[in-house]
Amino acid sequence: MTKLLRDAIKQVEQLPEGEQDAAAMAMLDYLAYRRDLRVSDEDLAEIRRRRADLNRKLISHEEARERIRRLGPR
Repeated sequence: MTKLLRDAIKQVEQLPEGEQDAAAMAMLDYLAYRRDLRVSDEDLAEIRRRRADLNRKLISHEEARERIRRLGPR
């Protein structure tokens, strides 16, 4: 366990029970979300290929947000 996580848990232990439960739910939600993130070997190879391309086209955060909005949830 990292020092940061240990410190966070110590702080949560000082909270009232209801807030401890809320903090625990937030952590469990985060862990469930992380479990659902999977990148295939093929996708990982493509990501690495694109990152290695020194001439790759970079876009602004705003343009990325617009593309994500336009594509919508899958």
